Amino acid sequence: MKPIADYMKKDSKLLPYLPYPRFLLDVDLTQTAKVLYAVLLDRANLSRANGWTDEDGNIYIVFPLSKIADLVDKGPSTVKNALNELETAGLIERRRCGNGMPNRIYVKQPDSQDIDRLMDKKLAVKRPENWPADSQKVGRQIARKLAPNKIGSSNLKNNLSRVSESAHVQGRYQNVFLSDTEIAELQAELPDLWQQYVEKLSEYMASTGKTYQNHAATIRRWAAEDRRKGKSIPDYTYEEGDSL
Repeated sequence: MKPIADYMKKDSKLLPYLPYPRFLLDVDLTQTAKVLYAVLLDRANLSRANGWTDEDGNIYIVFPLSKIADLVDKGPSTVKNALNELETAGLIERRRCGNGMPNRIYVKQPDSQDIDRLMDKKLAVKRPENWPADSQKVGRQIARKLAPNKIGSSNLKNNLSRVSESAHVQGRYQNVFLSDTEIAELQAELPDLWQQYVEKLSEYMASTGKTYQNHAATIRRWAAEDRRKGKSIPDYTYEEGDSL
């Protein structure tokens, strides 16, 4: 029976592959967002070869949501969240082009300073030896990801005091804590907006230094206030089949 794969030789041809920048290995993004960025970068290279540029010479792509979801084998809502994540990180930009016109995605390439910011290699604080045993795993993950200018040691202590093994660190500034149950409830209550409220809360706490006892409750309160005031945060949701 012939083996499914052969050893690589000097003259072996490489299999078709996606361009996966090295900085993605260490940046603070979900795996879905990382794979999606590689897919979009590959598609941008195809657009460049085909001369798809706007009036400023910037390369753009048109990629329907349904096709992206099929390609990365994820659901539409997961793809939407990953796109929001990439846009929040400044790695893509989406532009609407009017009624009846396809929307454009601009794939951006970070410079060295942007990569340093995304990688967050410097630790904010060392792990305290007296952390509760059930918080040590999550705490180690937080300490690796927080940069000195992202959150003060006092705020970190306040946040970590309620972190448990089931908590997940969320948001661009890695300062929003949600359990599996809280995430599931927010996804059900705010299916297309919960991730954007997470990012809003993360940015607000990072810029003001404020902390909250319960981040899920804060998101619900903000969403309720926005509904009462008739406000909404930017909506990038689309029907399946529309381009993003």
